[in-house]
Amino acid sequence: MKYYPVNLALENKKCVVFGAGIVALRKVNRLLECGARVSVIAEEIVPELKKLFEEKKIVFKNKRFDLKDLARAFLVVAATDNRKLNARVCDYCLKRNILVNVVDSPSECNFILPSVLRRGSLSISVSTDGVSPALAKKIRRDIQQRFGFEYAKLLRLMQKIRPEALKKIKNPRARNLLFKKIFQPKILGFFKKNKQRQANKRVRGYLKNAQR
Repeated sequence: MKYYPVNLALENKKCVVFGAGIVALRKVNRLLECGARVSVIAEEIVPELKKLFEEKKIVFKNKRFDLKDLARAFLVVAATDNRKLNARVCDYCLKRNILVNVVDSPSECNFILPSVLRRGSLSISVSTDGVSPALAKKIRRDIQQRFGFEYAKLLRLMQKIRPEALKKIKNPRARNLLFKKIFQPKILGFFKKNKQRQANKRVRGYLKNAQR
């Protein structure tokens, strides 16, 4: 199967996770990173998830599976070790066009999760279409050596610079040349050495010259 890569906006969306083990914990953390409203349903819970519940970061329902818990859900993750339960969750969601991911069973999902490297606003996703998640993780580990946290710092600066450039530089070619200058190794090198002031000064100079 070929998948359509997409980034979902989950801010304040109801997301339900069935299961409360280590695998479920990873899924919950990724959902929380995106601002989702997460409900976890299970009869047992690992300490890390219990802590999130005590901190009021998630809703935890200590109960057995109930289809009513899926009402108005935007996205559902079945992360239990009960194959029959996972299948019931999958069947319910597919019939109602709810996004559903069944852990370790791509054939039961209408979406799968890639291996993701995050550097601030930079996200690099690696997928093998579910053929080999282990290879996707290996590739992600390889590229994380190439993309350090200097990219997160660069993007924080770009968040300020890009709107100014779009407003002040009307010529698209001039804007593209500006961005190419900013993305050169010199600027990334400043950030890598924690020389944010020098990086900001250099980029501001580029912006000023581009407006002439």
